Amino acid sequence: MQKYLKLLKETAEKFKHFELAQVSRSQNKKADALSKLAALTFSHFQKQVWVEEVPSKVIDGSLVVAAIEEECPNWMSPIIENLRNNILPENKDDARLVRIRSPMYTIENGILYRKSYYGPLMRCVGPAEAEVIIEEVHSGSCALHSGYKTIASKIMRMGYFWPTLYRDVAKIVKRCKSCQRHAP
Repeated sequence: MQKYLKLLKETAEKFKHFELAQVSRSQNKKADALSKLAALTFSHFQKQVWVEEVPSKVIDGSLVVAAIEEECPNWMSPIIENLRNNILPENKDDARLVRIRSPMYTIENGILYRKSYYGPLMRCVGPAEAEVIIEEVHSGSCALHSGYKTIASKIMRMGYFWPTLYRDVAKIVKRCKSCQRHAP
């Protein structure tokens, strides 16, 4: 635990803002159920379960934290300007759209969030970060080689938003060869 604490303190110094919150057991029912599930015996199952042994602890490896530099201005810029300084674009049609859309957004600790109808706030991301998120969900450690609607829904459940989400995911899924179904 001391190694984790040391690594946490070193990493926290690299950020402008760092917040650590303890999640109560009542709000963390899935993790609680998973921990209880690990304690059960599964001797009555007939199937084999493959276990992978990790040669070293993750804490012993190097931690890579990469900030993604966004192009400016991007789709968020007019909304941020409107929320912070009440400034609208000069174009009459663009100003009207920004005025209509701005109430759906909020800024928390300098980050733009979209208000969600049913769930928590969704973090707004620019094009560069959006591409990294799609690649991670689609081909990365998550490796969800599914249809574009499934992947887009998962990204939204993860708490991310950008206006061209479905279109961007569809474009990447279309390029992926392992996702294309071969007719018999």
